[in-house]
Amino acid sequence: MMLRMSLIACAVFLFSALGCTSQSSTPEATGGGNAPSAKPAASTAPPAKVSLAPVGEATPPLDGGRVQSNMPQGWKFLPRSNDRLFAAYLEDKSGIPRLVLREADAGGLPETTSADSAKQLVAKITEDVGAGKDAAITVVNIGDNWFVRYEKAMKFRSLAANGVFLETVRSGKRYSIELLTYSVDKEKFLPALYRFAADLKVEAAESPEAAPEADAADEPSETTEEKPSEAPEEDAASSEEDASQE
Repeated sequence: MMLRMSLIACAVFLFSALGCTSQSSTPEATGGGNAPSAKPAASTAPPAKVSLAPVGEATPPLDGGRVQSNMPQGWKFLPRSNDRLFAAYLEDKSGIPRLVLREADAGGLPETTSADSAKQLVAKITEDVGAGKDAAITVVNIGDNWFVRYEKAMKFRSLAANGVFLETVRSGKRYSIELLTYSVDKEKFLPALYRFAADLKVEAAESPEAAPEADAADEPSETTEEKPSEAPEEDAASSEEDASQE
């Protein structure tokens, strides 16, 4: 009996000794230069700046001398009209793409000088045009100016068109810059819209005595050669706007 117990004890001792000597050791991780680093946090880099078309001819003083900008290179003046401050075209006077600048009373909206101050204008535009996927209402900083950007699905000559709008409130007025183009060409002409927006300057209202002289400068000289019969092309596009929104 004693012999059996001695043999068992000896076997346990040998097993334990062999197990300890055959165990592989694993080096502990250290904080040295070769240690793997933690995953980097998500990128917080600011979004890329918008592309601007090359600078073209300057506009005349607009809105009683308060407003001026630069057309994109290669664009030309369209005839004056009572429903806009300014318009320009690239190749076809009666076609698209075209840029249009309009103004209206701000109705108490604060000036759009930052993303925070644009919130009330965003709310007003959302009320006017809705906030669906076509509108895609965002606040953008272009040059030194802040705008609320949105889109509308439209038609021109029965073809699918796109209206990209940039709105801002300055000096008590609400200014809207519109790029109207065929849907397939939208990305191609966005730099032209952003050039006009980046260079938009709005000054304080002039005195009543100075306003008549500024108004006289509003008319570009080449508009005297435009044919009035070409204007309804734009009117047709505007009249289809409400019906073509999706």
